[in-house]
Amino acid sequence: MVGRWRRWSEVGNAGGWRAAATAKVVVGERNGRQWGKHGWSIMATLSLPSSPPAREKLLHRSSSPTNKLEYQNDPSLLLLQRCTSMAELKQIHGHMIRSGLVTHPLPASRLVAFCSSDDIGELDYARLVFGQIPKPTTYTFNSIIRAYTNQDSPHQALSFYVDLIELGLVPDKFTLPSLFKCSQGLDDGRQLHCHAIKFGFGSDPYVQNTMMNMYSTCGCLTSAFEVFDKMINKTVVSWATMIAALTKCDRSSEALGLYRRMRFENVEPNDITLLNVLTACASARDLETATQVVKHMKENGIRYSTMHSAALMDVYCKCGKVPLARKMFNDMPGGNLVCWNIMIKSYVENSEYRDALQLFRQMQLEGMKADKVTLASLVLACTHLGTLELGKWLHAYTKREGIDVDVVLGTALVDMYAKCGCVENAVEIFHEMPHKNVMTWTALIRGFAMCGHGEKALQVFDEMRKSKVKPDSITFVGVLTACSHAGLVEEGRAHFGSMLSVYNIEPTVEHFGCMVDMFGRAGDLEKAVDLVRTMPMPPDNFVLGGLLAACRIHNNVQIAETTARQLLELDPDHAGTYVLLSNIYSSIGKREEAERVRSLMAERKVSKPPGCSMVEIDGEIHEFFMGDELHPRTAEIYEMVDNMMRRIGAAGYAAKSTKVMIEMEEEEKEKHLRRHSEKLAIAFGLISTRPGDSIRVMKNLRICTDCHAAAKLVSAVYQREIVIRDRCRFHHFNGGSCSCNDFW
Repeated sequence: MVGRWRRWSEVGNAGGWRAAATAKVVVGERNGRQWGKHGWSIMATLSLPSSPPAREKLLHRSSSPTNKLEYQNDPSLLLLQRCTSMAELKQIHGHMIRSGLVTHPLPASRLVAFCSSDDIGELDYARLVFGQIPKPTTYTFNSIIRAYTNQDSPHQALSFYVDLIELGLVPDKFTLPSLFKCSQGLDDGRQLHCHAIKFGFGSDPYVQNTMMNMYSTCGCLTSAFEVFDKMINKTVVSWATMIAALTKCDRSSEALGLYRRMRFENVEPNDITLLNVLTACASARDLETATQVVKHMKENGIRYSTMHSAALMDVYCKCGKVPLARKMFNDMPGGNLVCWNIMIKSYVENSEYRDALQLFRQMQLEGMKADKVTLASLVLACTHLGTLELGKWLHAYTKREGIDVDVVLGTALVDMYAKCGCVENAVEIFHEMPHKNVMTWTALIRGFAMCGHGEKALQVFDEMRKSKVKPDSITFVGVLTACSHAGLVEEGRAHFGSMLSVYNIEPTVEHFGCMVDMFGRAGDLEKAVDLVRTMPMPPDNFVLGGLLAACRIHNNVQIAETTARQLLELDPDHAGTYVLLSNIYSSIGKREEAERVRSLMAERKVSKPPGCSMVEIDGEIHEFFMGDELHPRTAEIYEMVDNMMRRIGAAGYAAKSTKVMIEMEEEEKEKHLRRHSEKLAIAFGLISTRPGDSIRVMKNLRICTDCHAAAKLVSAVYQREIVIRDRCRFHHFNGGSCSCNDFW
């Protein structure tokens, strides 16, 4: 222990007690002269006697204290108590050197304590003063150790502690708690634990509480619990420390269990304990315990702090009681940033993205500035809404306000740009981030995968491995999706096999679904079917839905019928199954079978969710449904649709009328197709943007084959980049082709 800390002291001990000892004469002479020149003016500001005889008498009295009573009444100590700057203190120090007062432990300790104070002290000067003390006390040492701790200088604090031991001084119960805060890891903490036992403080509650906090900070809750369980006299702080430790380590259920045990043992919780309990209740979605805490606070007259209110709001939000949280929020005058963040985040987590953005606008109107927590939630809302322009504005706001882009906010920005189809921006943010975690890498991999850039996604995955960042289960979903969308079958099989063999990650049903989708897209339906039969868990909607979609692409009726039957057994009300099967029958001319499926769908009262397409223009979201006539510019939109269909018709467009499920004449089918929400959104984009601008559309369902074919030709005829993000992936239309290579 001493050997290790001695190395620390060799690094940063220039101001150590030995160095200070060699400097004491110089300091004393310099300050002595300074006192002789300027001392009277300083003394006058501190309300000491103003007449010369009184001053001379006072100085004479303080020049040679001979006993404890005399130096306790020395005016230098009075001056020290009223001192407000280091300049004044140095004059007082000079006088104490001339009078010999600095050699007495108590006055010298007070001098060191002042030099070590956080507000106006100078720690280096405190070390010099310390070197002048012939017999420093533990109290003096503690002042300097505490100062190093408060200044976040753990190495200096620990090396100074070694000096204490080498001087033969014994630590007291106030020494070790400061040192526990300086522990750089379990090794340091355990050595200090041994010292606590050696010097007889192992059972002191104050020492034990800080010891528990040290172990929990180092991530060793087992050792923290061992200390807690062996405590003879547990204080309310002891319980609070362990409950806080469990809460911070995301072990909320255990934290609440410990709270119940605390109440069973009739220990009254303090306000800090209750705050941590409410935080644990939010994490555990435990509304019942939170209600009990609220009742306890009311019955015992415990006032709500802002943090208590924020924690209770978080409980309500996490437990699905958002209106209650909003009611609390509205009754808080002015609120604070924590409360704003909780409400905004709750709206995002409940998929109420527009409410989150609206609350942010209200927050701005009230003069409240956002922080990185606010922005991470708002960027996530933009990701789900596909509002790229607003996302860009939030990114610019971050730069303008100088907000630190940490891993969470940086990852959110990478994900937002990637999922809005701007992979180049995502890459730029990614490379600007000094620190990246597995979620950051995964966001970029999945972004490339969704945009059809399979090779680039695999390149990023390779860079991730070289950076020694271990992929997780979600990362492999992105990798396998990239292989599937890019038709990289062999690469996909290799990565799927490496999950268990290399990374010890057990493939889940989602990974099997990616493999089934990959085989199906590549036309190897037999391998897809075999994988469904042999996978270690029952296939779910995702797996079977991918197989049925592959049957649609390759017009395989036999496998489609079997797969559809399995899907309807799992979920008889899923409209997508009926639609896909009907489309498969229609595409090969089996109209009777297609009609039978449509009749079955009607008989079971299963309805397809309406297709909805959104386009963002100048930061405002415009929403369109099939045949929509509610938009203020409806006449212009339909005029552009007609113009658009004429121009792409001349370029070779032919309506895919076989995909229309409604029984009607061919002409009516074509009219029906041109009123699809995607076409309305594209038409609105054409009349609302400048020539050459990109048009970005969000679709809640998979884009239909007819709209896909039309979008390709529109991109060529109007020379526009059109980006459509459907339920499954991105489609980048440019120059008459799509990034998916007609494979989706």
